[in-house]
Amino acid sequence: MAGLSGKQKLATILNHDEVFSGFNSEDKLMLLKHARLQRFLPAQHMLRQDQLLEDVYVLLDGALHIGWLRPNGELKVNDLVQNYSAFNLVALLQNKPLTYDYFAVGRVEVALIPAPLFFSLMYAQPKAMQQLIQLLSQRMYHLFEHNRYLQTANLNQRMARHLLKLSRLYGRRHEKGIVLQIKLSQQDFSELFNVSRQTLNKHVQYLVQEKIISWGYSQIQILDLPRLEKLSQI
Repeated sequence: MAGLSGKQKLATILNHDEVFSGFNSEDKLMLLKHARLQRFLPAQHMLRQDQLLEDVYVLLDGALHIGWLRPNGELKVNDLVQNYSAFNLVALLQNKPLTYDYFAVGRVEVALIPAPLFFSLMYAQPKAMQQLIQLLSQRMYHLFEHNRYLQTANLNQRMARHLLKLSRLYGRRHEKGIVLQIKLSQQDFSELFNVSRQTLNKHVQYLVQEKIISWGYSQIQILDLPRLEKLSQI
């Protein structure tokens, strides 16, 4: 959505995203009219754990690191989000504070839709409510499946699956494979998978020696996508 204004990006999301597909045209115009835009700088702490929000946050541009801040101020990364949609609906529906810290990856732009307006329109539209319930049910199912995968997959499989996810989000086709347009260190990966850097390095070297990936100076390149997909499977 490069070249579009924030409101234009939001209008595109309102018209195409599943979260808003049950709303009629008048409701979408109302949401668009009352939305506020907010921008964040790279690595900026956007939202804090235990923060209670009063708006629906819709990601318009950029990506988010989700995790927990440690006592020393470092972020324990749990996930990466770059789907342009609402990302705090569960907390709003439960009227509870956030359980994660959110940091901007690069420059980030979000739209803030007042939650009372969003829910009043949703409750007046049975189709919108049904769509949201179905969508959240699907997300919960995928979450259970993801947790099951994490409990049964070995480290090579989990690394392969995460690299595939990054390739979808940040991959750029290259003559020798797919280059990930995001800088990631082995320390970042070791924290993500809760292993020592030495342990992670052994698994990285396996992928490198097998010519599945190359990894240098925080730049990752996927050389053999079919083998990486096969490796990710249980």
